[in-house]
Amino acid sequence: MHFSIEDTRKKPLPKLKELIEDGIITPDDPIDWLRTIYEIRFFEQKVFDLLGQNIIKGASHLYAGEEAVAVGAIAAIERGDVIASTHRGHGHCGAIGNKYADSEDDRQNHWNQMMAELMGKETGYCKGRGGSMHIAEVQKNNNLGSTGIVGGNQPAAVGAALAEKYKKSDRVVLSFFGDGATNTGTFHESMNMASAFKLPLVAIIENNLYGMSVPFSGSEVEGTVRASNVDDAVQRAAAYNVPGMIVDGQDVVAVFLAIRSAVKRAREQMQMTLVEAKTYRWYGHSRSDPRVYRTKAEEKAWRARDPINVLSKKLLDEKLCTQQQLDAIKNKAFNTIEIATKFGMDSPWPKPEDLTKDVYVEETYPIELIESEKNLAAKAMATTAAFEAVLDSLTARTKKEAVEQARTKIKEQFGMEVMTIAQAVVAAQAEEMRRDNNVIVMGEDVGLYGGAYQATRGLLAEFGNQRVIDTPISEAAIAGGAVGAALRGLRPIAEIMYIDFITIAMDQLVHVGAYNRYMFGGKAKVPMVLRTEGGVGRCIAAHHSESLEAWLMHVPGLYVVMPSTPYDAKGLLKAAIRSDNPVVFIEHKATYGQYGAVPNGDYIIPLGVADIKREGKDVTIVSYSRMAMWSLQAAKILAAEHGIDAEVIDVRTLKPLDIETIAESVRKTGRLITVSEGFPICGAGREITGRFMEYQFADGTCGFDYLDAPPVNLAAADVPPPMSEPLELASIPSVEKIIESAKSVVGY
Repeated sequence: MHFSIEDTRKKPLPKLKELIEDGIITPDDPIDWLRTIYEIRFFEQKVFDLLGQNIIKGASHLYAGEEAVAVGAIAAIERGDVIASTHRGHGHCGAIGNKYADSEDDRQNHWNQMMAELMGKETGYCKGRGGSMHIAEVQKNNNLGSTGIVGGNQPAAVGAALAEKYKKSDRVVLSFFGDGATNTGTFHESMNMASAFKLPLVAIIENNLYGMSVPFSGSEVEGTVRASNVDDAVQRAAAYNVPGMIVDGQDVVAVFLAIRSAVKRAREQMQMTLVEAKTYRWYGHSRSDPRVYRTKAEEKAWRARDPINVLSKKLLDEKLCTQQQLDAIKNKAFNTIEIATKFGMDSPWPKPEDLTKDVYVEETYPIELIESEKNLAAKAMATTAAFEAVLDSLTARTKKEAVEQARTKIKEQFGMEVMTIAQAVVAAQAEEMRRDNNVIVMGEDVGLYGGAYQATRGLLAEFGNQRVIDTPISEAAIAGGAVGAALRGLRPIAEIMYIDFITIAMDQLVHVGAYNRYMFGGKAKVPMVLRTEGGVGRCIAAHHSESLEAWLMHVPGLYVVMPSTPYDAKGLLKAAIRSDNPVVFIEHKATYGQYGAVPNGDYIIPLGVADIKREGKDVTIVSYSRMAMWSLQAAKILAAEHGIDAEVIDVRTLKPLDIETIAESVRKTGRLITVSEGFPICGAGREITGRFMEYQFADGTCGFDYLDAPPVNLAAADVPPPMSEPLELASIPSVEKIIESAKSVVGY
């Protein structure tokens, strides 16, 4: 089926009285719409003045002139439906807050919190952490918030719609964004995914004709260019084979009716609609904008169609209001914003000592669990060693037969399964999906194909395509979609095929996934896992072989986990899925076939707890992922051939980092070597070393005091990963390099 673009401006609108008689609206609705438009207008005028007085600081992108879009659209949805906003989001926040207000006090409190937020006060919606561009009320108002990144909330809106469809909630998502956003990659990825998946999404383009200064489809002003070669942004609906509508964005009734039909289509048919509202911003992009890119005549023409005047005239012409009543509505709105301003001015500032609150959902593990997991880890290590010994002793025809025979013997003797890391990753996901119906898997080729490295093999057959979702090649939409789904109550596991491709998704992962909780004042939870793999070992060169964990460690709000054994992979992944924080779970492509013992039954490994995989007294070797296994190999050779007793610590979780375990070990050995496959500059190894040297012990000493030799940081060479096998091997630490470093520091 192919859809056409409907220009609703060419059709006459029904009278308000007709809408009332047909039961589409109540007599109070248009009056409340006008009041809300006035409240938004007075709010924006006040913000403009307060910016000039430096009472409100930073950037505020004002919505004055566009109020009919937010008010009309939000009037067309039901309580429980969801919105996603933009950097010019005061109108959306204002309108949705009014919709959820159950009393005049609620309504006033809503505007109080909005103004306090823009002033950076503790009583604001986000406790002053978000401000103008990140205002949200995720819990009460189903407002997924504003974003400072143009087009940044579209993937999250798609993820929210995916969640609502999966839950069969009958809810619809409105996604607001500007004409400039339609030129972004996230717009294409999001619209394509929403249309392909048939999601209950209404995507609303607020075309106010300009991005910051560049006109969307041209301007009379000499020196300007055009940002697009189409006159109407909604023409792009044809590319996604979805209905498109153009609406007069200055007429709240026109917007209401258009969005009402789009919402009905989304709710009943799971059909996305792209709606373009032609509107105009009274102010410039921001307060400092001189508006040289548009003419005074253009501004005058648009101001003549002020949404306030358009609706007021309807009410007067149809005798639904007198001028005296209109004046009363205006005065009531004005007083609401005056009270809100005083509230904001009188509100306290956030306390500096609370600066780091709400970056993460606080998660603690009982001491008993931590201690029992240590014992379980040791048992798994010992059982793995027994498996390797049995395997070496067998003389089967093929390696596969030998492995199966050894696995059978180990299970009979130790009661543990032996599996590969890939199998452990599959098992962890399957167990958590059985345990919690809110767990879904999404990503490229995760379904029938089973994942590029077979780490989702068999999940589609057991759980179906509503829970194991093959996506388009759209890393930003995958990551952002996972964020949106998590905000709406799911626990998505999103796979990015190679960590190299995470660079495409970083905006969504960082600015939406990692930051939302803090920016929204601690009111949001983002329980998602982004699974990926990295490292060299297959000669597939720089774009498929990087180790970028240090990039991710740098981001507040993210956990970073890197397992080295099947036991760790399963237990850590299960813990990550249960976490209420966003977790990046990085496997190593060269270890998927590595065998190891895994306990039967349910277990998790506490995040942020390191594992001492080998105890020793002469030198501490700290590593993770494949390098932890290579460090163990080096430790065996050091003990057997050089008389050096190395302690090997696998951090398992790079963030949060168990620096206490590392510090106590180096306090004992006096020597520290870090081994990482990541790049050396600002890498994980240097972070571990720096944290140790600054570590404060209870007796007042610091880590530096206990070093008997300079610490050694073994990392990848400062070059892009090469393809050629000899160069690839030379670019990363080796068992031999670890041995030589240990000999050097012990002999220092």
